[in-house]
Amino acid sequence: MQIPYYPLPSNPEVEIHFHMPTVADAMSYSGASLDQEEALTTRYLNEMQSGDVKRDACLWTAQDRRTALWWIFCHSRLDTVLSVSYQCSHCGEEHYFDVDMRTLEMTAGLLTVEPYILVSIPVNGQPYEWVLKPLDGRAMEHLEAARCCLPEDNSPSYKEEVINLKLMELAHQAHLKDQPSDFLEAAQLRYELIKQMTAETEFSPLVAQIELMNRTLAHGLAMKIEKGQANLLLPPHPCPESGKEGSEVHITNLYFPFRNRDFLPDFRPQWMAGINN
Repeated sequence: MQIPYYPLPSNPEVEIHFHMPTVADAMSYSGASLDQEEALTTRYLNEMQSGDVKRDACLWTAQDRRTALWWIFCHSRLDTVLSVSYQCSHCGEEHYFDVDMRTLEMTAGLLTVEPYILVSIPVNGQPYEWVLKPLDGRAMEHLEAARCCLPEDNSPSYKEEVINLKLMELAHQAHLKDQPSDFLEAAQLRYELIKQMTAETEFSPLVAQIELMNRTLAHGLAMKIEKGQANLLLPPHPCPESGKEGSEVHITNLYFPFRNRDFLPDFRPQWMAGINN
């Protein structure tokens, strides 16, 4: 088996070549930490590349990165089924179903335009030129670290910190034509600028433009990102309790948390089951 070249969805002229995961890879990524998935994803996608030219995955969009994990997973596994569960809005019960990841497609497709949009939105009445871009790997790593520091949801400061995380997410998508070269320094500058915006006439239009940018520049697997976490659109699933006695079948279009570790190679104990101690 070989992994076909991967056309980077945000820039399909770039072809990424991955090698098949090895036993050494599986050993290296077994027991991946839940609070360092983004950093592990960057490392994994960089280490899995073969050939003379390698592209740093921290500069890929979040959609590029997750679609790449899916791509390697589907082209290197014999069993590509993942089991998921969800609380049904129709009957209130928890349902389980198995999804063959090979049935997913790059529904959002490949971009045929530049992966950014230019807009002009003022800050405190002063004109600013913004370059709106999808979140990249550096942003996802930063947001993951911030999310892990959130207080408990019953904490008095929880709501404020969630809003702060959302502002950070916006700042990582709204770049400036002229900004510092250091990634975090530039992000902090944009974050402070966004906080100075008037709520209705400046901030609200910026949020609307970022939402429009994400719809216009959709690429790779269909997903949405909330609080720095990706949620993957799964195939529609019928409620097992609906459709009985001629009643209408209730269908759930489920966005499921895309946990990166589910797609990393893992050393499975059954591989060694036939070997005597």
